[in-house]
Amino acid sequence: MGKEDVLDNINQAILNHLKMKTTGALLLTGAWGSGKTHHLKNRVFPLIETTTEFIPIIVSLYGETDKNNIAQKVIFEYFDKKGKDVHLSTGTIAKNIKNFSEAVPFLKKYVDLDKLIVGAGDNIFRFLPHGNLLICFDDLERMSEKIDINDFLGIVSDLVENKGCKVLLIANESEMKHGITFKEKTIEKTIHFIPKISSIFDSIISSYASSPFKDYLTSNKDFIILTLNPKTDDKDDQNELSKSFSNIRSLKFSIEHFKYPYLLLTKDGKEDSDLINQQLKSLWLFTLSISIEFRKPNNISFTDKKKLDEQATSFLDMDFGLDKTEKKDIIVEENLWSYSENFKRIYYNRLSEKFIFFPVVYDLITSGQEIPNEEFLIHLDESFNIKEGQINPAHQILNTFLHSGYWSYTDEDFRVALNDLLKYCESGKFEDIISYINACFYLLTFYEIIDVQKDDIIIKVEKGLDIFLPQTKLNYLIKSQLEIVQEDLNDPLLQKLILHIQQKIVKIEIYNALIEAEELEKLFANDLQLFIKEFLPANTNVRSPSTPLFHQFKKKTIDESVKKWQPKEIMDLASFLSIRYLETSYSDRLTKELIFLENIESAITIKGLTEKTLSNDVLKKNLLPRITKCKSILQSHISKNSK
Repeated sequence: MGKEDVLDNINQAILNHLKMKTTGALLLTGAWGSGKTHHLKNRVFPLIETTTEFIPIIVSLYGETDKNNIAQKVIFEYFDKKGKDVHLSTGTIAKNIKNFSEAVPFLKKYVDLDKLIVGAGDNIFRFLPHGNLLICFDDLERMSEKIDINDFLGIVSDLVENKGCKVLLIANESEMKHGITFKEKTIEKTIHFIPKISSIFDSIISSYASSPFKDYLTSNKDFIILTLNPKTDDKDDQNELSKSFSNIRSLKFSIEHFKYPYLLLTKDGKEDSDLINQQLKSLWLFTLSISIEFRKPNNISFTDKKKLDEQATSFLDMDFGLDKTEKKDIIVEENLWSYSENFKRIYYNRLSEKFIFFPVVYDLITSGQEIPNEEFLIHLDESFNIKEGQINPAHQILNTFLHSGYWSYTDEDFRVALNDLLKYCESGKFEDIISYINACFYLLTFYEIIDVQKDDIIIKVEKGLDIFLPQTKLNYLIKSQLEIVQEDLNDPLLQKLILHIQQKIVKIEIYNALIEAEELEKLFANDLQLFIKEFLPANTNVRSPSTPLFHQFKKKTIDESVKKWQPKEIMDLASFLSIRYLETSYSDRLTKELIFLENIESAITIKGLTEKTLSNDVLKKNLLPRITKCKSILQSHISKNSK
């Protein structure tokens, strides 16, 4: 049964409830934001008014604290409905109640109109028509606990059994605190509201004025609806996604925020190009997923990205048609990376889409910051491996394999594409490590088609990596991502390739560390504050914090530097030593730098602290005690390792 059929059945179920003799209320339940009230007002009410004698009204219980207020709301809503014929409204009633009595003469016979607004519920309900009124109580689960649940049940029972009204309760049943009580005493039947996402989408975009943006949403509806399909292998994930994707507010929020990067990217009228379309689809998926996660309580925020900005597309992001049981798709272990890994799995892996983090779009969604045009476009080009307006041809082929599907090729074209893929690997044309791994997977899978042995493929890919790696800027993020990928690879040849990459990185790091240590030693000798800034979080150089460097500093350099230090520099150095050795989880990897600390101690001794200066005072009271603590930490690691 399709979702449109489900909605039609809901309409019919409500109509049947009106026709039947009933002893309780009807409950319409569905997730928050799914459009229950919208559907009721715009689809069900017109149907009731044109096919029955019933008058449908709706009253919100959101935050309601007084049962008499509920009664007043009901009577006002009824008069608002009837007042259409006599041009009256709730505002008119409140301002001039006696004028209203002239329009509704029967009311004057039964009630003191001056006391109507403050009257008890029972008195007010007497003036409702019998037998042809449908009262819908919305937001039932959000009614204040100040109203006794049995009092409200009494109101509903009185309306149904004594006043002859039909009552429809609207709520998210899973959030109803007294759900069982309602079920037992009040609810006769429950119907479930499952909105059709396609209809929700159509309803949202219909609110936009004619524009290229609206045309884009309309022409790309199939892709957008595909991204809103919650189907996954995990039932809990599917239920959660289903709630999120059917929330009208979240979808509106996503579309409205997507409009900003759309306008920036298409301002030059290049929307029809394949590249722009590919970028827009990636931007939409990112905007959708971040918007949904941001709207959840206690989740990502402007200041807490939960390592999403440190993730990269990995081997596991792509669906290669492998047996799901062979892939560690479910992240069970809770760690610093678990949220971001699960995020990619839920929003990207199920669609076989590449995860790209767009920092300026993230800031727009989480803090409303304006997107800086130039920064946005530069990052977009880098993310899609674009140079001079063109995608790197190596990545173009790989993207076709990953996103369009290798099966989209003809037999002959596929053979050509595989050979080109191998050629690009061997010549080092890919611009990130993960692309070499992904390309190698395809080459190993279809090696017979290009008649190249698997071992030869590995040799050629390693050759390309040896060209690429020395040219790229390595950092600890790349290494951590490699570790994540390695854990989930079963193919021994791909494991061999990862090992080659890791060994090559070690060699490059050793060489780079020598060069870097020389530069840092110069800074240490000539400008201690600038040296310290190199290692602060705000620095744009992302280096591995766990790589030992300072043990290579010459003792003579340290001796000469200490003589020139001023009080502020000494305090900054003491703070830096705490950050590097005492406040981290990786100090066990820095044991080589023990000699650096010992040399600073020695240099201070050589300098002497007898002269009464502020610098000497700070050295004695602040820096030396800090060095002692740092040395103790490193020495404990050394002792532990030796055992």
